[in-house]
Amino acid sequence: MTLDHKMFYSGAEYQILAIEQEFIIHPAALGLLPLTSVSLQFPFRSSFHIEDYRLILDSMTVLGSNPVKALGADEESEGGIDYSALHLSYNGAVLIGNKLVKEYYLKSNVPACFSYENVYELIFEDGRLITTVDQSKAMRRIRKNLELGLRTLYKPRDARCILKFINTSLVGDYRPSRFCFRQLNYVKEMQHSYSKLSLTDNRS
Repeated sequence: MTLDHKMFYSGAEYQILAIEQEFIIHPAALGLLPLTSVSLQFPFRSSFHIEDYRLILDSMTVLGSNPVKALGADEESEGGIDYSALHLSYNGAVLIGNKLVKEYYLKSNVPACFSYENVYELIFEDGRLITTVDQSKAMRRIRKNLELGLRTLYKPRDARCILKFINTSLVGDYRPSRFCFRQLNYVKEMQHSYSKLSLTDNRS
């Protein structure tokens, strides 16, 4: 995923580094995009915050200037369409981080989670925060090994060891879905859930 998604948590802004099930909420669930395999790859940005342990969508913006259908009307905008104060029903873990120490790269073109000083996992059940896990110490351990030359990202064996350590340390399963139909089914269920809400009451 990209770093276009933010979480305001405990008075600070964090980048969302990974999401279990890949989406907290997708634009197609709110009618911003059609539900197709192509739309699942369409770029968008979003921001969230937590209030009284509830996960709330502050804004969602579909990127680009193509017209999208939302709230029953066609709108065309460079910035997209924003929502605010929408309570979410997300189930799963969200990995967040802030204070970039140094950019380390593993399997993608975005900095790996151990690039950040503060790293937390937020675990949600039906949109309610039930557990917070501080992973900063584990990420610091990886950086220390790299700084001391005990590991290097340039050796496949070391990179695999680091990935294994990350996977065993983190609570959530952040591996992307290998099958498009699973993503489509997930967003379809999400779409059905949010279609019952009056979205016009949640717009800024």
